[in-house]
Amino acid sequence: MICTISGKVEGTFDIPDYKFKGQTSVPKFKTGEVEFRLTSSPTNARAGLGGVTSDPATAGSTIYAATGIIETEQETIIATRNATVVQTNVSETTSQFDTINTNRVIRRLDPLAQTFISEDENGCFLTKIDVFVAAKDDTLPMWVEIRNVINGYPGPKILPFGRKLLEPSQINVDDTIGATATTFTFDSPVYIQGGIEYCVVLRTNSLNYLVWIAQMGELDVSGSNRVVSKQPTLGVLFKSQNDKTWTAVQSQDLKFKLHKAEFTTTTGVCTLTNDNIGDSVLAEDGDTVYGRRLQQNPIRLTNSSTVAKINHGDHGMYSTSNNVTITGVNSGISTTLSAALTATGTSLTLTSATNFAASNLSSRCYVKIGTEILFGTLSGTTISSLTRSVEDGVAAAYAIGTTVELYQLFGTPLIEINKTHTAIANINIDSYTVALTTAPTVSGSSADVDSGGILTYASENYRFETLKTNIALLELPNTVISAELKKTSATSPSGAESSFIVETTSSSISLDETIDLDTTSMVCSNINEINELSSAKSFTLPLTLSTTDTSLSPVIDTARLSAILVANRINNIDSSSDVYPTSEYAAMTEPDGDGNVAVYITKKVALENPATSLRIFFAGHKTNTSEFKLLFKILRSDQSDDFDDLGYTFFNTDGSPDKTVPASLGRNDFQEYLYTAGINDDDIGEPLPEFNQFAIKIVMQSSDAANPPRIKDLRVLALAT
Repeated sequence: MICTISGKVEGTFDIPDYKFKGQTSVPKFKTGEVEFRLTSSPTNARAGLGGVTSDPATAGSTIYAATGIIETEQETIIATRNATVVQTNVSETTSQFDTINTNRVIRRLDPLAQTFISEDENGCFLTKIDVFVAAKDDTLPMWVEIRNVINGYPGPKILPFGRKLLEPSQINVDDTIGATATTFTFDSPVYIQGGIEYCVVLRTNSLNYLVWIAQMGELDVSGSNRVVSKQPTLGVLFKSQNDKTWTAVQSQDLKFKLHKAEFTTTTGVCTLTNDNIGDSVLAEDGDTVYGRRLQQNPIRLTNSSTVAKINHGDHGMYSTSNNVTITGVNSGISTTLSAALTATGTSLTLTSATNFAASNLSSRCYVKIGTEILFGTLSGTTISSLTRSVEDGVAAAYAIGTTVELYQLFGTPLIEINKTHTAIANINIDSYTVALTTAPTVSGSSADVDSGGILTYASENYRFETLKTNIALLELPNTVISAELKKTSATSPSGAESSFIVETTSSSISLDETIDLDTTSMVCSNINEINELSSAKSFTLPLTLSTTDTSLSPVIDTARLSAILVANRINNIDSSSDVYPTSEYAAMTEPDGDGNVAVYITKKVALENPATSLRIFFAGHKTNTSEFKLLFKILRSDQSDDFDDLGYTFFNTDGSPDKTVPASLGRNDFQEYLYTAGINDDDIGEPLPEFNQFAIKIVMQSSDAANPPRIKDLRVLALAT
């Protein structure tokens, strides 16, 4: 970043999103209000601190606020953002400046302030302020601030959007009668409350600025020869030497003009839609795509199989009609060019051909140089008969020593993986498969191999059954904001609902409140919106704004718009046919693992006295699409096995309760469930072998993610019968 002569600097900084397991350097950032400072001092030196006697040549700072809950009301400040607190460095060095009242003009390095009060009962929105300047600096800017007032004196808090800076070229000068205004238009209207005192503060780092004031007892310079004999009731002029201690000047007032907004009482609609999901990355064909970075080596290839499994947690794509864009898969094998390659060259020479081989597709060898994909016939270290720019159609020239990457995995060209797949199959809650044209050749002790590297991105949907908007807004007196929602249907992980059906009408919702939906929905990936929704947005939130007071309007802060979407992580796995591949099926009775993801297992319970029966009670809520299955395991008193190696046993042979419990009638309808292993309340059954340790496993299943089973008031009894 380069600072201009007037001290202006602009830039951005990114806070990385930590998601990738195994990342060596995990970024950490303090929360709360943290100073962000740019300085020419390599040690961030400041005058008066640590023995430093002078400030660095240049420095600037601002406050970065990282908070979980935004404070929207502070003392007399109501806004969608926190006020900015003016910070002043204090040292023992003092400076003296002159005050010149000639021609009713004040010259100050330190700020001037003028207090004022809005006469609107419920307040108003300031849009701009006119200040009358008699002289200016050639390079340094001037700015105005709208601040709070504390006990009649200017305060340190600048109202949100209440600061505006103008360069000298933007400032109008009138050194004769002070009739030409310089207008400071705020970047966004500034709300002030009625009957509350605020102040206008003028600041600059130059001694050359002069502004016009009114002086009691002196002639008006407009030429009317009228003596200034009355002060406005607007407020008081203040002077300060350190921006902290202020002195009131009762006989003077700043010449300025405040402008307020006037609103229409006609209803307005602001329609919010979803952003693209994931990070924007450059695909192999040069296009920008959006996706989530996957875990290391997420691509599972199977020898001689044209089915590639993609391990992609919570991908949100549970219908085979989903499209998925995959990019960034690489072989991890590379070398360099031993000779330059021209843009029209048809042959290249590798420095080393170690691990380079022909693919299983027509004995071609696919390579990638920069962003260009090429293939040809490999012989020794030479690849001849090149086909250039397979993806983007642009061939380039490359110098000797340029990196050459093998662009295939186990004989499968990566152009078959790094692309948009228009269908997926074998969908699990955290994986799916895509079809290949060329089967890989995997040798060794296993027919499967996980590969792809650490830079694989894949598009995904955001599935949700619970919604809470998080919109920074102001509903002032006589103003209203109402919201509606239009969403897109989704398929549950083990469900059969139809995906990509966009609601034709919107439904009213309450803003910033948790809403449980009756059906599963989703925000679609960019590629799904393009291919399945004809580029329409999958999540639409129209906000209707209205007012009956022309001085006020409801406010939506467009920089603070988000929604919290919650998906119930639940599926329904009963057999090996419910998972892919079937070899990864883990039965509920296994000591470790389960195909179902909604599982609760108690800690191992050790008993002082042996027991021969188990009874489980809980209040449960479930619909016809959901189920509880309960299992237990015990360590007999005469056993010496490792408890963790023991398998589980179903209650009542299939995990069902002692008596059939009907489905719940409503969301708050919790019914009593009873499970017994051993002799039950009717003295039916056989006692369990004496045991002194046990654990309970509760499996919750559902084919409708919007209606998962729920449990409360769990009680477990171990009895001796």
